[in-house]
Amino acid sequence: MNALKRIIIVDDDALVRTGLKGIIAYSRFFEIAGEATNGEEFLSDLASADVEFVILDLTMPGIYGTEVARKALEIRPDLKIIIFSANVEKDELLLLLEMGIFGYILKTEGFGQILKALTNAAAGIPYFSPELVGQVIQFNVLHSARFNFTRRETEILGFMCKGFSPGQIARKLFVSLRTIEKHRSNMLTKTGKKSTLELVIYAIKNGIISVSKIDYQTCDDNKKPVLL
Repeated sequence: MNALKRIIIVDDDALVRTGLKGIIAYSRFFEIAGEATNGEEFLSDLASADVEFVILDLTMPGIYGTEVARKALEIRPDLKIIIFSANVEKDELLLLLEMGIFGYILKTEGFGQILKALTNAAAGIPYFSPELVGQVIQFNVLHSARFNFTRRETEILGFMCKGFSPGQIARKLFVSLRTIEKHRSNMLTKTGKKSTLELVIYAIKNGIISVSKIDYQTCDDNKKPVLL
């Protein structure tokens, strides 16, 4: 944690922004990259901003915070979003977790807990207010169980990400095309996806298959792969 992490504060309350800036300065782990009073202002400059973290309020004028978070991650998938809100709804929390937020701090927390959250964040450790931990754990357990691929499914998925067709994969693994299609169907069901292309995008986005291990190719006849 030698280099200071750059962070943006997005909140329509000037007193809240001032308070956060004081805690951030006290932590000595961050430098303020900017601040915004609403989502539109924040999103308009995000693409060119030199920033790693954002502290984001949910209830601001204009675009609601969950939509701001979604759009921000589309612009900057590497951005670490820490929600800073006065309250939380379970469905809203689950939606934000599905998006991939980095943490959630309730505004009811004191100086010490907010400082701990920032210290964790600077070390790359997500932080969620104690009141939310149970729901976060439950989400992670259910999420892991829902998308738990078998070793064979992961192997087949790897070939799909490389661009091999079901027939090519079957020949490489010395199994029937029907077997490959069955595994493919199981993975689509587990993820709720409708096509191989969606499955491949999901696998890469969620780190199931590392991009560095993908060498896009076909294995015979110079045929272009078709993602069904």
